[in-house]
Amino acid sequence: MKGYYGRQIASAIRAFIKQHPELATRYKQAKTVVRSFRQPAFYEMATRCNLSCEGCYYFDNNPDVTTNNPCSIEEWYKFFAHEAARGVTMAYFVGAEPALEQERLLAAAPHFPFGNIGTNGTVAIDPAVPYRIGVSIWAGDNASDKELRGATVFRRALKNYRGDPRAIMLFTVTRWTIDQIETVAKMCQDHGVQLTFNLYSPTHTFLDKLTQGAENDSSYFRVSSGRHTPTLDDEALIKAHRAMGSALDRYPDTVVYSHPFNDFICGPTPLYELDPDTGVALDCGSRILSPMRYFTTDLVSQSVKCCTAEVGCDQCRLYSGGWSSKFVPRATDVKDLVSFERWLDMIETLGRIFLYPREIHKIRHIHEKEQ
Repeated sequence: MKGYYGRQIASAIRAFIKQHPELATRYKQAKTVVRSFRQPAFYEMATRCNLSCEGCYYFDNNPDVTTNNPCSIEEWYKFFAHEAARGVTMAYFVGAEPALEQERLLAAAPHFPFGNIGTNGTVAIDPAVPYRIGVSIWAGDNASDKELRGATVFRRALKNYRGDPRAIMLFTVTRWTIDQIETVAKMCQDHGVQLTFNLYSPTHTFLDKLTQGAENDSSYFRVSSGRHTPTLDDEALIKAHRAMGSALDRYPDTVVYSHPFNDFICGPTPLYELDPDTGVALDCGSRILSPMRYFTTDLVSQSVKCCTAEVGCDQCRLYSGGWSSKFVPRATDVKDLVSFERWLDMIETLGRIFLYPREIHKIRHIHEKEQ
């Protein structure tokens, strides 16, 4: 927080804490969480995947993407060592499917205090990798799973990550799967794995296909049409808001989510202030702006608007942008005590979703050796 605006917010927070000293510890912990993200970077780990998800964020606009300059594992190791020396505190491992390039994940393992791997869950990630694993799931039943992803995935992911403290299931909710939220939460509880939520956000290419009445194909536009689409309209958002909030209340030890964040992410479109000339979000925390950087698999930094550049900012409800936009409290977050406590709740939840401390990983492995 800088300048007059930041001083006003800081002054309001000091006043709340003076009146309610019990909030001091929560605010201190919130600042610790936020500092963990002070120097983030995104790394594409793979340009191949074993699934073909409807409206894929990675392949939808360029299904034939390839790596022009494949690097040796030694080059990856040196690259990550350099990135760590640059001060990266949070490494996001993204791309088509990082679990298909585990040597690269292992090369990163010694270097960063925190990391977050986005994976589809079909391939278990080596236990030596000490980072949070966000396992993308799209449905709770095999028929919907296969329709949306080209294969049955969820049950395989549950088997691979049962009881793994690194893993958190990330349910990408579509219009078609709102009614499965309860089922998914119960299955995650039964398998000892945590769950959080993401809202399906269409790419420009996917929306163009819907508008133009494009024919279905065998890969990333298999089942959708103008009248049959996974996108969330206002009615679906109301249902999703109710269902996700209910799951949090019914499964508090399994579902890692926040009612205040639920209110925000299901709010009126657009969620962000948009540049009138470009349509790009001006206040989204996932924008690739200095000091944040984004690297492709040739280890070259790219100029992209965000980690999911194909998704239009006016339609975006992705959890990555939503949560990262909550790092810094805004005027609405300090307008009264209730609002400030809601912001603290969001930051506490954000930490539980994204941060997996290396100390936990060390203790886990020591315990496994003793057994």
